[in-house]
Amino acid sequence: MLAILAVGGGVSYAVYRVQKAELLDGASRDLRAATQAFERSLDHIFQPALTLSQSVLDSGVRHRKGEDLAEHFFAVVIGPVRQFEHVNGAFLGFPDGRFLHLQDLALADEIPGEGAERGQPVVRRRIIDRPDLDGSGRWQRFDHLGSRWQEATAAHRPYDPRQRPWYKAAVEGGGPVWTDAYVFASSGRLGVTYAEPIYDDSGAVWAVLGIDLSLGSLSRTLIVTAEALAGTGDLVFATDLANKMLGHPDFVAHATELDHDTEAFLARYREPGSFESLVVNAVDRPGEITEVQARGASYLATKFQLDPSRAMPLQIFLARDLQRVLAGAVATVRRNVALVFLAVVVFGVVATYAVKLRVEAAARRRAEAELIEARDIAEAATRAKSTFLATMSHEIRTPMNGVMSMVELLSLSRLDAEQRRMTRVIADSATALLTIINDILDLSKIEAGKLEIETIGFSLSEVVDGSAELLAPRAEERGLDLLVDVDPALVDARLGDPTRIRQILLNLGSNAVKFTERGGIGIRVAAADGDGRRLRFEVSDTGIGLTPEQQGKLFQAFVQADSSTSRKYGGTGLGLSICQRLCELMGGRIGVQSAPDAGSTFWFELPLEPAAAAPRCHAADLSAASVALIDLPDAVAGVAERWLRATGVTAVARLADVETAADADLRVVGCATPGLTAEALGRLGGTVALVGRRSELAALPAAVRAGAPVLLTLPLSGPTLWRAVAVALGLEAADATDVERRDDLAFAAPPVDEARAAGALVLVAEDNETNQVVVRQMLGRMGFACEVAANGRIALEMLAASGAGYGLLLTDFNMPEMDGFELARAVRGGEDAAGRRLPIVALTADALGGTEQRCLEAGMDGYLTKPIDSRKLGAVLARHLPQGLALRRPMADGPVAPAPAAAPDWDTDIFDPRSITETFGGFDREAIEFVGDASESWGPRIEEVNAALADGDVGRARDAAHTLKGATLSIGAVRLGRIAADIQDLLDAGDPETAGLMAEVLAPTLDEFRHTLPAIRRFAGQPGS
Repeated sequence: MLAILAVGGGVSYAVYRVQKAELLDGASRDLRAATQAFERSLDHIFQPALTLSQSVLDSGVRHRKGEDLAEHFFAVVIGPVRQFEHVNGAFLGFPDGRFLHLQDLALADEIPGEGAERGQPVVRRRIIDRPDLDGSGRWQRFDHLGSRWQEATAAHRPYDPRQRPWYKAAVEGGGPVWTDAYVFASSGRLGVTYAEPIYDDSGAVWAVLGIDLSLGSLSRTLIVTAEALAGTGDLVFATDLANKMLGHPDFVAHATELDHDTEAFLARYREPGSFESLVVNAVDRPGEITEVQARGASYLATKFQLDPSRAMPLQIFLARDLQRVLAGAVATVRRNVALVFLAVVVFGVVATYAVKLRVEAAARRRAEAELIEARDIAEAATRAKSTFLATMSHEIRTPMNGVMSMVELLSLSRLDAEQRRMTRVIADSATALLTIINDILDLSKIEAGKLEIETIGFSLSEVVDGSAELLAPRAEERGLDLLVDVDPALVDARLGDPTRIRQILLNLGSNAVKFTERGGIGIRVAAADGDGRRLRFEVSDTGIGLTPEQQGKLFQAFVQADSSTSRKYGGTGLGLSICQRLCELMGGRIGVQSAPDAGSTFWFELPLEPAAAAPRCHAADLSAASVALIDLPDAVAGVAERWLRATGVTAVARLADVETAADADLRVVGCATPGLTAEALGRLGGTVALVGRRSELAALPAAVRAGAPVLLTLPLSGPTLWRAVAVALGLEAADATDVERRDDLAFAAPPVDEARAAGALVLVAEDNETNQVVVRQMLGRMGFACEVAANGRIALEMLAASGAGYGLLLTDFNMPEMDGFELARAVRGGEDAAGRRLPIVALTADALGGTEQRCLEAGMDGYLTKPIDSRKLGAVLARHLPQGLALRRPMADGPVAPAPAAAPDWDTDIFDPRSITETFGGFDREAIEFVGDASESWGPRIEEVNAALADGDVGRARDAAHTLKGATLSIGAVRLGRIAADIQDLLDAGDPETAGLMAEVLAPTLDEFRHTLPAIRRFAGQPGS
């Protein structure tokens, strides 16, 4: 029996020793892994100081002087100082005793003399600019309500930065240094200063930059990281290399006591018998795992030091209670011993149990290895998915673009009816395939969290009407009515993401058209709450409807209402899932109301803050007008009446036919009105506007169209209806090419030599030939002479050859060899010695956030966006080139060409003649020839966009799209320019896949423009071909 007990006890002890060794080894590994986790989490405390220091150096602060130096320095550092809670301040100390200091006292409990409420942020700055006369300088406090600096009343003492430890350490060390931790006088809390010398061109110290960091967040970070590690460190604290305590969980738990007397509070940790002192003395080398006896227990302890290039000299101590580490092993041995004494006769069971423990440990290790392997496989699958989607996008789009281009060319050849039907099927199938690919890529981006939602200003009516305009051809092709009803009482200017709102509307609208055989589609927008800050969009149809079971499946990815829906109508079922996720990303929700065979209403609500105080209305007073709505569908008439009353028109009548029409300033007549003849329209008198689908208006006899100066296409929008009323009242001309008399555009330019002699010659740096002509024409009509350089390099050479003759430089951003920014910097660099400053204004088709700041940093005086607003250009010329005003020559009055007899018979979204009319002073032969010549250069540019996208060269594609955008918008090719702008924006946002889809419509849109040229020539009184 004793032998059995001995054997049983020995086995139990052996199992305990094995488990203890494994647990100690595991605890040691955990402590080493924890050191890496703590090092990563502590990086955010010290990194802002290094980043802010680099930002100050990169800002060129040492090239500033006087008040400009102070304002520039404060402007650079105020954002980071206010953003990061633990960054208490930033300052510059100069060898002559000058001192600039920005201080954030948001953490201080009381700020004498400031009158701030407790807990409110107080930002102050100190300026000592005359240390020889006033060593105290002046304090200023930032007024958050007025957004300006005010003189502060806080008491202050003289301050010499040269005598401060941070200044001396940085100068003596010759590089970045961290001071020892000390108590900040401003907040009474423990902190450290990062200092770095700034040298001038001669290598002498120009100034020393200092940044104060509060160490209050150090203790909180230690606590949070320890909790995240699920008990890895039972105790964690931080000291400097001299073992002075800087961070400890007690600092958070006893913050009031710490603030009251910091030094006394820290002294307790230096007492020989304290736990912290024992751990510090026991752990000698970083990374070493040491067993420490303290508090009557045993601990495993280690320490590590932060990278001195990334943080202050700091060492972190971690300790873990061995009793907790070995708790499992102790419990096991107790259980085994009990079993031995209670069941000696079953010794074999005890041995089996010991073996079982080993097997379980091995199984656990295998399970952990399998989990790691499964994780690696899942991550590899995710990477493979992303790679596959990117490859699929490129590999499928490239041949599909070829297929679609060839089908388009084939459809223009001579085909019989059956061949034409087959080409249409091929084109529709290719388009459907590209739609499926785009949906899959969108869903992948959303799932990966890479889809960003922006908040910008936009016009609600433009987004809704623009979406309806894209849906109208398909609805008309299927014989469906399309109605747009936006509540006129809504504020039109909104803040949100117009691109994603348009995407949802187009998706819901396309579904409505697809699933509706007869009837119509309605798009309605109204307020979803009382103050109009949340809007409800509805897309309704008279289609097949949905059962409750089908409605429950709608917003699941790759799911349609049922399998028969997919077979009959096609599609992947991704669209509604994407819409739902987009709504959620924008803080909204989406739903559906439907019944079988009763149609559906899909709705979504979004928070869209108003960006204006009042709803949109016509610029002119239209309240005196009377309008008759003749033979319009009730829904259309209701929309028209609401828009009319919204702009003040109260005399609105609805009539059944033209024969009963009463007197009215404007008669809005439906195309399908019985008895609609030229004679009937002639008897009406006044102004007639015909309303109908595009195909209906195109099919009207010429005589009928001639009797109606205004044509309104369905769906009807408020602004187009308002314009018709203004035409009826004589406030606007029905002729879209009619322009107002502009006295500022009635001049001729002086000879170039005369302008050069007066220093009033304008130099234009622009690489696009179309834009060169536009700018030259516009400057000439304003009476200013100019010379043109094809790129920045040529412009710089021209300035060097005849610099004094130029009074203004207008430069594009994007040019070969040398862009506008490089040109501006080169000009400013040459002026430092010459002492003359040439005004520089940028011309750009980009109006993105940060554009103005980039211009100012490059030394420019401002920028103008393309297409150029002549009034803004005139203001620039008057401001920067006043010497040229006296040289302008009044333009001699010539014969005035007769105005065209009717409004343009093309879609002005294809070509809007107003821009070119303003540039050339009329819609004459010269302007028309320029438009035709300019359009010839767009084809190669479109080919360059497509070729670059096919090659994956995003930068070249973006530059080509940018050039195309500027050239087309400058002469009024609105639709083509808008598409080019969308492509550039998509490429800037890192979305070449969607940009590729947009690029596919460039060539058809250019063909659309070219097909319109004969009508444009006829309109201007020239031969049509």
